[in-house]
Amino acid sequence: MAGNVETNVRVVSSALDALTRIMARQGTSRDATVRQLLTEHVASQEQLHPEDRITHISTVLRYPPPRHWRGARTPSGVPLRVRAPASLLERARAVSLQLPGQHRRAHRDYQGRMLTDAVTTAIARAEPFTDNFLTDLLPLLRHGAALGLWRLAMAATSTAPEKAWLERAEVVREGHRLSDTPLDPDEHHLLHVTEALEQDEAWHAIKRFRVATAAARHYLAGPRAEAAEQVMYEQGDAWNQLYQGWLKIDWEGRRFRRRHGITSRDWTGRGGTAVWRAERRVHLGYFEDWLVERTKGDPAAGVMEESGTPLWLLRTPVAWCAQAPRSASRRVSARCAAWAADGRLLVFPHRNRQAFWPLQRRQSTPDFEPVPGFEPVVAAAAGLRPDKVTAFIEALLIDWNHTFTEDSPRIALELPADQACRFGFITAEEQHRIMAEARALTLKNMDDFIDRVADHGADELYLQKLREARGKARVFHRLTLKYNEYKRPRFGVIRATWPWPGRSVAAELAAGAPPDVVQWLATAAYRRSTLLLEQAMEQAWHRAFDQYGFRM
Repeated sequence: MAGNVETNVRVVSSALDALTRIMARQGTSRDATVRQLLTEHVASQEQLHPEDRITHISTVLRYPPPRHWRGARTPSGVPLRVRAPASLLERARAVSLQLPGQHRRAHRDYQGRMLTDAVTTAIARAEPFTDNFLTDLLPLLRHGAALGLWRLAMAATSTAPEKAWLERAEVVREGHRLSDTPLDPDEHHLLHVTEALEQDEAWHAIKRFRVATAAARHYLAGPRAEAAEQVMYEQGDAWNQLYQGWLKIDWEGRRFRRRHGITSRDWTGRGGTAVWRAERRVHLGYFEDWLVERTKGDPAAGVMEESGTPLWLLRTPVAWCAQAPRSASRRVSARCAAWAADGRLLVFPHRNRQAFWPLQRRQSTPDFEPVPGFEPVVAAAAGLRPDKVTAFIEALLIDWNHTFTEDSPRIALELPADQACRFGFITAEEQHRIMAEARALTLKNMDDFIDRVADHGADELYLQKLREARGKARVFHRLTLKYNEYKRPRFGVIRATWPWPGRSVAAELAAGAPPDVVQWLATAAYRRSTLLLEQAMEQAWHRAFDQYGFRM
């Protein structure tokens, strides 16, 4: 059928058998039957509140499990081809279950199965099915109940970094449950991070789904399954008692692991990075508030923190601000939307509405207008998802030459030497000097690598190939990867770069830099800040082990 796109989902074999029965009953082809079921399912889901939408228990329990290596077999899962309009597939994903921490494109443990959920649920609603794994489990449950079940599994498998936040948050919640005393800023921050940890930034692993399966078999099977589903859905006092009990479970204990088939692997690192992501999400929210709520007279600098340590300083031109018009301000919203459509503003989601940045006041009037010359920056942000725009704006405001203390390292925006020369930041002589120094350091790294593998007993043929490749960076790097991974010395190609001495990309634009320079710097700043954040998250992984240690 014209206009359809083709994709595949992996479903349990019993779901495929149920689909076959529906096809026989309706006398339609497999593709047509799937399209019809999806269309009806999506239409009904879109009429419901998100928490009232229906999901299949297999999605909550990640069944069938994903293949963990190429060629691995998953007997319980079979591929099902889906041919349908792209718009229908996107609508199906939008109304399907997405557990906290899951994403459409991510590491296999973190991948959401939204389309699989839509197809499986649509089939189950038309023709119930079961198998040895699903027997006795309540097949369909509301999203709110699914999240309640998942939060129990999260509580039981929380690592030490997570429990530190969850337990402190529970003390604050309990202390204010029957009190009118307002929360102080530290308590607000604690609860915000905990909510992000519970609702948005969970870590995933097969072990967590096994614990979710144990919880489902305990509560969502048998004659009281529907009553338990209601408890999971409401997440009230009865559920909170269950939550506190599961939070206190020592899943590291041998008895619990043996009973539920859980491995003894330590997931402290994933817990530490989940906490880091939750803090990062909260700080980005603070940053958005700062952009929208600051006035012209406010300080033009803010600090983005990472686990209590300043990550970088943000500076914005004093006259720049953001606007997040409410629904009542239709004229302002329409005008800002028109400027955004013309490529003069960036748009980011803020508190259930859209915010527009950067704007400045027109001279001698109360009205706002876009900052002149901002179009190259908007072009640099083309293709970013809406949820990435805030981080892009942040990168534009980073002061790349600020240090918080004398001992703290200066973050730098490194420009390739040839690009710096092309923009006129350095001379051709300086470019050649930087490139010669980088090449000399790379050759030294090559010589050091050869000496170390020779000391480790590398065979002469391999050493000869390394010596012949000396000076050829790509060939040499490929050869290093062939050496024993666990004994491989460090090797890196030194890039010919020049540290940009500017303050922020926004300041460069405000100072009248050429459009091509501004656009290139905006792209480079975003890439650099993204890399620094990835490194900070990796440090959070190691810091979690350093702080809490390996538990046996």
